[in-house]
Amino acid sequence: MAYQSPHSEHYLQQLETAILHAATTGSQESSHRLDVERCQSVDGLACACLELLRRRGWGGGGGGGGGGSAIHGNGQQQQQQQQQGEQGSPKSSLAVGVAQHDAVAFYALTTLQRSPLLSCLPAAPTTNDFSALRGQLRHILLTTMSHLPNLLSMPSFVATKVGVLLALLVREEYPTDWACPLRDVLAALGLSSPNNGNDNGNDINTLNKIASMGMYLSFLDAISDEIVYPAAFDYTEGKSPHNNQTEQQMRREQVKDALRGYAINGSKHDSNNSPLEPCVPLEHTHAAHIVGWLLNVLSTVQSQNVTNENEEVWAIAVRAVATMKRYLSWIDLRLATNQNLVHMLLVGLGGASPGSDNEEEPTQRTLLAVECAHSLSDLAGRGMDEQKKSALLAELNIFGTLCCLSQLEVGNGAALGGRLNLGSLDLITADGTQIEAVAAAAELINTAGLELIQGWELDPTLQSTNTQMKQCLELMLACLAYDSIDVSGAVVDIISRVLVSLEKKEEYWNSGGLFNHESSNGNTFSDAIISRILLILHLRMKYPADFGFDYEDEEEAEEEFYRGHLRKLYQRIVRLRPQIALQFVGQCLASLPQPLSSSPTPDVEVALRFVYHYGEGRRPAPGAKTALKDAPFREIVMALHRSDVSSHPHREILLLYYDLGVRYSALLKDSPELLTLLLGSLSGNRGLQHPHTRVRCRCCYLLLRLIKLVGAKAMRAHVEVVVDGIQSLLFPVRDTLSIPPNEALYLFEATGILLGTTGLDTALQVRCVTAVLTPHIRSIEQTLQSPDLTRDVETFGEQFSMSISAIAQLSKGWQKHPPPEVQTVFAAAVDICRNVLVALPSSPLVRNRTAVLLQRMILCLGEGILPAMPSFLDALLSHCTLEDDVLDSSQLINQICIKFKEKAAASIDSAILPFLQRVLAIQLTETTVSPGSNDTNSGNHGIYHPPHLITEQLSIRKQAFSTLQHIAVHNVSAVLYSDKNLASLGDILQLMNDGTTPCHTPDPVVNKTCAQFFCELINQWGCCSDHQILAPPTHVSNAFFEFVYGVFVPGMIGCILDTTFNSKDALHCRVLSEFSRALAFLKQSSRGTTEFKSRVVELLVLGGNTGVRKGSLDIAAGFQNAMRGKDMEVALKAWKEELKQQ
Repeated sequence: MAYQSPHSEHYLQQLETAILHAATTGSQESSHRLDVERCQSVDGLACACLELLRRRGWGGGGGGGGGGSAIHGNGQQQQQQQQQGEQGSPKSSLAVGVAQHDAVAFYALTTLQRSPLLSCLPAAPTTNDFSALRGQLRHILLTTMSHLPNLLSMPSFVATKVGVLLALLVREEYPTDWACPLRDVLAALGLSSPNNGNDNGNDINTLNKIASMGMYLSFLDAISDEIVYPAAFDYTEGKSPHNNQTEQQMRREQVKDALRGYAINGSKHDSNNSPLEPCVPLEHTHAAHIVGWLLNVLSTVQSQNVTNENEEVWAIAVRAVATMKRYLSWIDLRLATNQNLVHMLLVGLGGASPGSDNEEEPTQRTLLAVECAHSLSDLAGRGMDEQKKSALLAELNIFGTLCCLSQLEVGNGAALGGRLNLGSLDLITADGTQIEAVAAAAELINTAGLELIQGWELDPTLQSTNTQMKQCLELMLACLAYDSIDVSGAVVDIISRVLVSLEKKEEYWNSGGLFNHESSNGNTFSDAIISRILLILHLRMKYPADFGFDYEDEEEAEEEFYRGHLRKLYQRIVRLRPQIALQFVGQCLASLPQPLSSSPTPDVEVALRFVYHYGEGRRPAPGAKTALKDAPFREIVMALHRSDVSSHPHREILLLYYDLGVRYSALLKDSPELLTLLLGSLSGNRGLQHPHTRVRCRCCYLLLRLIKLVGAKAMRAHVEVVVDGIQSLLFPVRDTLSIPPNEALYLFEATGILLGTTGLDTALQVRCVTAVLTPHIRSIEQTLQSPDLTRDVETFGEQFSMSISAIAQLSKGWQKHPPPEVQTVFAAAVDICRNVLVALPSSPLVRNRTAVLLQRMILCLGEGILPAMPSFLDALLSHCTLEDDVLDSSQLINQICIKFKEKAAASIDSAILPFLQRVLAIQLTETTVSPGSNDTNSGNHGIYHPPHLITEQLSIRKQAFSTLQHIAVHNVSAVLYSDKNLASLGDILQLMNDGTTPCHTPDPVVNKTCAQFFCELINQWGCCSDHQILAPPTHVSNAFFEFVYGVFVPGMIGCILDTTFNSKDALHCRVLSEFSRALAFLKQSSRGTTEFKSRVVELLVLGGNTGVRKGSLDIAAGFQNAMRGKDMEVALKAWKEELKQQ
């Protein structure tokens, strides 16, 4: 579509066709062509779009596209078409025609929005025509809006776009080129200014008036969105060549200043023209005009006693208050706190509809109350110092009004309400008022209360602030006790803030004259407040009777989230007043019906909750230990163990009791009878054998925790019984009480701890371990015979991984070497696991769990595991295809080196090269290259690795560096020159040398690891100390030291002397220290000091060869005289400092 004059009829038809094709088919090609056309146009297709709007009848034009109505054609014609549509197919044709009109208009308006006309371009000869085009656009929009049928038929998305364009015109031309935009838009819509006084008698209950008001509200909303609070992404940003965000921001600030009455002098693009004081009386500013008109709408609706059935009228009032809220945060505070405005907001807050037992959508009157509450919250949250905020809150009298609306007799709230007749807002009775309004009021109380308490703490002597605090306190407690999580949860923040204030400013709360500082029972006021909050928490923390404890359900998850916040309040109270909380806990338990097994579930649950979370609030930590020091609390826990609460029918009561018993298990060490009772419940049909899966699974974990916490001594008397019970659960006769494999792992670990740490006879240990492992291993052997083994790797892999994990968990009971007889049993199990790995090496889960098992067996079997390691490592590395496999193999080899030192060489010799090859292979397959720099000197030939891929590569290579470093540090270096690995020694040394230099490996930690590798090899292979036995053959030693002198040392010296190396950095300093040690060992090695002098001092320091900048004679003397690593470090630092000063 070649660009032609926008006034060309042919061009406009082509443009319109492309728009309709893109809108109806969603064609990306058509949309792209339109974008290209717009970008190539000087005015961004503004002229063409204005013509398109005229062709559609906008602005009174009547082009070929349609005459009559500006939007959808002549009204009579439209009605006729609609009547025809009722008889047959013309109805769908009419709908398509209307949609096409809307698509063309929306595209034209959007393109105009993104055009340079509305981009705040600086004044220039090329932009002179833009002013005329903006005038045409303004005329079209205002003329179109003046035709009421247009507003009635205009889709909401088009109306919103019209409001945006008018707002952008305001940003572009107000106040210099468009002095009175608000008046002009009102006039076009046929709406009276709120100051005219001649509109009060008009009937607003008409569709025409509602449509006009809706359009004006869209305009005001757009002013807020485009000028006051613009979105972070602007249409002109990134999509237009006119990316002038600075000019746009400057114009926004100018428009805001002008709306508030500040004079804008000079050019509208001058940024230094905002005076400090307004030059227009506040009541005559355009901001006052906006507030006045919105207030007029609200007061008119409220004063004419409009019925609830007329939802359209109330909806306009809701929109008006929502628009008002956008302006309250930045207009002059005197306007925002206008007495009439605040009064109307308070009246609206009290006008919500009554609630009902049936859930229903909120009425418009309720939505109006919500918006009024949000507006008042914004007023209360305006930024200012605490004294001014206290004065503002006193002026707004939010708390007094809410006390009146909710019939709370505090301060002068009731008197105020009777005088103003504000309505009602029931904060006491559930469903007394629609919940949306009550929740919004609670949010208002929370916001205003947080603001109030700041000022009150600074000066608690002011009577007005003190009165407000009393009112706020009663309101927030009423909301906290309200039977709805939306209302109660909304005031959690202010309740928490009050508790903080009670802790830090207790003297203010208890001082006479502010509150009734002593209650009837002699407690201080702060204690009385805490007691009231505890009573409310006891009420609100109870779950509903029909609560299913299904936390995947959205509603029940919200209930649990809410109660989590209440528990935090309780913990804060415990920390603040532990004795009051403890007394309250005792009262809650004493009030429960006896026996506990038949008490109502919500009542028992909340009482146990108080006991369970009491320890979380006690200080000093650990809280459970501190709590048990209180004799009354200890008696409470012991009484619960002696009760029949474990017989309660509800599963959540059982689990909470078991959690409680584990948390306070310290007292069970000295009470064996209570431990017996708890273990009996936990392992019986009320725990591990419970019909419900959740109870059985949770009890597996809790039993393990209990065993670990009470210790071997306390558990000794119960070992045989518990182990026999666990065995019957692990291999049940019936599948109905089976335990999921991942949960059964807890039982295997518990069994191992009981057998290995409680001092049982060796014969009994062997018998029990054999009894547990025999059916388990038999099951593995049977599964290995399955013909489908290799066809369903995922299913069998998961099954085998659990079996291998079970053996590993069982072995945790023997942290040190178990008796030889027990080792024999585990060795047999290891052989079976090797068969599993060989049969199914392609399963990632099997490989991972096998590596974990071997790490456990290294501790359990000691050197007995070494003969089996080569076969395991061969199977693991043959299918090492993932980064996790590399990590598992690396950790396994490292642990073998750490544990067995020189003895590990034979077991890992054949695994070194395959491991390093796998590291390289995975690094190459998991990372790719992408086109990049054209720097041919880099050796990349214009290809580079993106930064995130470099990080991934380094994370994989780190495992190779770490493994080779462990081999060197733990004296297993003989594997590097074995018959299998000698041919690759040069490649290994080069790999580690690359790890020492930041240019290849930009990680100081890795650099230090690789430098340490060379340092240890120089020490061992140079026979510097007692490492004669570790010295390699002469030809290996010569080749190694040739690499060290020729590659490693020059490279490291060059890196250290480089300006990017910071010797004062902690990580770089470690690299320097390791290299200095290496130089010291090199000088002390069997090669002699003569070679060190010729190849380091003379060749590198004085000669400056191999790219190293030479040093002075003093530096050379420093190296020549150095005997220790610290001396070498001093010489290197002196050399670096000398070069820096040159």
